[in-house]
Amino acid sequence: MTQGSCGKREPQTLLHSPVPNPGEADMSPHRRRPSSPPPVPAHPLEVDDLLHEIMLRLPPQPPYLLRASVVSKRWRRLATDPKFLRRFRIHHRKPPLLCDFSYQGGGFSFRSYLDPPFRIPPERFSLRPSGSEGWTCLDVRHGRILFDDWRRGRVLVWDPITDDRRVVPYPPQFHESGIMQIHSGAVLCAAGDQGHVHGACHSSPFKLVGLSSYQHDDESENDEGIAFASVYYSETGIWSDLVLTELPHRGINFSYRSTLVGNTLYWLLTMDTTSILEFDLDTQRLAVTKRPPSAPPRDDNVQIIQSEDGGVGFTALSGPRYHPCLQMWGRKVDSHGVVTWVLKKTLELQKILGLESRIEKDKSSILHYLDDVHAIFLRVHSSDYMVCLESMQSKELFKSNHNCIYRPFTSFWTEVSKRSG
Repeated sequence: MTQGSCGKREPQTLLHSPVPNPGEADMSPHRRRPSSPPPVPAHPLEVDDLLHEIMLRLPPQPPYLLRASVVSKRWRRLATDPKFLRRFRIHHRKPPLLCDFSYQGGGFSFRSYLDPPFRIPPERFSLRPSGSEGWTCLDVRHGRILFDDWRRGRVLVWDPITDDRRVVPYPPQFHESGIMQIHSGAVLCAAGDQGHVHGACHSSPFKLVGLSSYQHDDESENDEGIAFASVYYSETGIWSDLVLTELPHRGINFSYRSTLVGNTLYWLLTMDTTSILEFDLDTQRLAVTKRPPSAPPRDDNVQIIQSEDGGVGFTALSGPRYHPCLQMWGRKVDSHGVVTWVLKKTLELQKILGLESRIEKDKSSILHYLDDVHAIFLRVHSSDYMVCLESMQSKELFKSNHNCIYRPFTSFWTEVSKRSG
């Protein structure tokens, strides 16, 4: 039909726009296929790798991973994955402080540092074998506790997390030399894996250091004593040959608690306010060295620590009666082997602890240095505090009027499967 005419419309042929056949593909270069909507990106919490990265940055204390594990079965699977837990330990480097074990008058007790409802019940870490009343706690390190059972001539190594217990008789070399008791000792993880982080060493081999001393007979003109050390390796079940060194004079003993710096153990010598005993585990060398000459003489106000540069250090409470300070030294050894102590810091104790009331130095003491977390423990009046030496941040742990001996315990503890099942 021509333009302007009326009547029936004639059909027209569309030369350039044919009606497409639904069964045929549209080959026209001018026509686009209808595009599908873009995929919706997954939520970060739905991607396993991203969720692992989030969990990795949770604090190392047990409640945080435990809370994450109860969200769903998937979260629980991710939170308990062994590869992730290894990365978790490497990321945090230092195990968290879980509790302490204390003993007084032969009794042994446990105290959790976690808040309810995640406080560890006392029966969870219970050690009550027959005859344990006479045991002495020699050391706590790398998730294990070392006891001396001198009545039976043996030591016991206990892992509170797994409840694994290993009984080790005294070194036969001690008996052969007339030594009847271990006076001090240390327990250490012996894992040699690259990247191994102490604090979850439950299946790793361990080694023990037994330390004792021998005094010359009263009739002897020699006024010196002798210190003996031997190392036990759990992989072989054998004690090493005795290593010995002379002590400055008779009547010297060792503090129970040792300090591990690098691969060397250090003990304060009691009844000798000038000396330190050190044992190099690599060279098997036992020697007596000097404390900082300006450090105070009282043994309850001093402690061997690791210094800022990673070497051996020393800390002490000093200063006026109502204005005590925490002092820290670092030890330097020159190319000729000459040792000097350099005072690094002097900090007011009141400011470190954030207390408003004044502190009496006579009612303050250094209890421990915990090399697992690089922190010292102080008792000020009736409260016990932990001070992290890297940040100098303090935390009040508890109040106590009892002068019982306690050993802080650190470990990575991920008891998820039992608590969230």
